[in-house]
Amino acid sequence: MARKGVIGLGNPVRGDDGISEVLIRRLSEESSPSDVEFIDIGTGSVKALHVLGRLDKAIILDAVFFGGDPGEYVFFDPEEVKSLKRSKNPHDSTLFEVLELSRKMEELPEEIQIMGIQPKDVSLKEGLSPELESEIPKLLNALRQKIAEL
Repeated sequence: MARKGVIGLGNPVRGDDGISEVLIRRLSEESSPSDVEFIDIGTGSVKALHVLGRLDKAIILDAVFFGGDPGEYVFFDPEEVKSLKRSKNPHDSTLFEVLELSRKMEELPEEIQIMGIQPKDVSLKEGLSPELESEIPKLLNALRQKIAEL
């Protein structure tokens, strides 16, 4: 059986950049498929290197500025990471590097998707913006569907 995981990156004290943590927590509280691991990496995306190495299939969640409305999302593959403007946080500068290093070490999952979620506000503050908070049900549904496809 394939080892599957959903990995969240983000900083909960940077407003909407904490969306991944919220989604990982909510999904892990549900009766989700038992063969899927839910992992909140936070801002230490270097930790993702170790996690990616043990998975066959993965979905990475991250706040990404792509010009959409808050809560809008896009799924893309690691090759497309370079073209997107990610939020201005330390974990963002290393996401591409971690994916590249994983590839070079031949520890990149055979199937990997990144779910980029458009934030509204990533300033220093705890909690999500009301606009992003209202989109959580839609984001959870999209994730459940993507997990079912893994």
